Order: sequence, then structure tokens, then C-alpha cells
Amino acid sequence: MSTIFDFIEATIFTKNKELLQSSDDEKEFSPYMVNRWLSMYSPQMCNVVNETTNKYSVIFDNKKDLFDFYVSVLPSVSFKRVSYIKKSTKEDKEFKHIDLIANTRQTSQREVIECTRLVEFLTAPSNI
Repeated sequence: MSTIFDFIEATIFTKNKELLQSSDDEKEFSPYMVNRWLSMYSPQMCNVVNETTNKYSVIFDNKKDLFDFYVSVLPSVSFKRVSYIKKSTKEDKEFKHIDLIANTRQTSQREVIECTRLVEFLTAPSNI
């Protein structure tokens, strides 16, 4: 049984069209996830994926044909570890900021959050 990483390797590194032969492998193949991981390889690969596979993947009836299209169209590249790019959330950034203020002022995070909300409320244009 193949994994997403086997499909990525076969698509851009080894160009192995025979990977998707069994029905189990076809069930495991997720075009969305392959596109996502390929887009994280490099900015250039992201452009290629967006301009080719994202536009033309809808015309294929089965996953085998789509996989063959990926292997044929996407350029062969040298092996590089593809790092997963995780979107940083606003809450994570705010929490680090609040944690830093709380540690500096030797107060609790809850007090910092309440003071921040009070300052925002008092400085809002509708409250002046």
C-alpha cells in the first residue's frame, strides 16, 4: 500500500507511472493532497501545479489517468525534503505577545487580556 509520500516521489522524483496499479493504491491517492505537497516543494513548482494540474485535473475520469498526467507534465526535479508549511494563526501571535507582557509585568495572562480589552474599548472612536 502506497502513501502520499510515495505518490509525490513517483510524481516528481522518480517518474514511476507503475505506482498506481492496484485498486488499493487508487483509493489512497488523493489529488488534493498531492497538489498541496507539490506546491510546498518550491515557488516555481507551485506555479507549475497551479497552471497545469489544478486547471486540467477536472477533465480526467479516474485517478489513474490523473496520476499519469502528473507524471508526464510535472518536471523531474532533484530530491529535496518537502517541509510542510503550516499557517500561523493570529491567536498564536497574540498569545506570545500576551505571555511576554504578563511575564514582564509579573501578572496573569487573564489580567493582560482584560486590560487590553479595556484599553481598546476606551480608545475606540465610538466611545470618545
